[in-house]
Amino acid sequence: MTWRETLEGLKEDLNEVRAQRQKQVDEDEAGLEKERDGLSQTARELGVDGLLAEMNATLLDGKGKVETIVGWESSDEDLDIDPGISMNGGEPDDGDDDTDVITTILSWNEGGEMEIAVDLGLSDEGIYLQINEIEIRPEREALEQGLIEAFRDELEL
Repeated sequence: MTWRETLEGLKEDLNEVRAQRQKQVDEDEAGLEKERDGLSQTARELGVDGLLAEMNATLLDGKGKVETIVGWESSDEDLDIDPGISMNGGEPDDGDDDTDVITTILSWNEGGEMEIAVDLGLSDEGIYLQINEIEIRPEREALEQGLIEAFRDELEL
């Protein structure tokens, strides 16, 4: 086999491997998109935005602010820090991907900045729900109770 024939054979192998890799990437992306759609559906079913808006209207007389951040819809312009530097001062951790989370925050000023942050995200175990970094069951009743407790904790009631 000549040099040229060897290269042509290698090129065919390379094209096949590339096609297989691209197929796997496409399948992975489709699966992730399906999981993210499920996460968005869960957020709507739980009514996180509505519950925080109701807390703002009822408890804070509308003086707070409710903001929702969908991790996978954030752009590079949304980053306040250099994406090449991690918070711990080292290199970015490629395994720590915070894009698969929907964060809804109720913030207000009451003798200082106060906030209640609700994270609904994907982990290896499935969907998780956290209020101020405390994990709770992803159910409406648990969310309601958790929000009340978080408000009391924030104001030290």
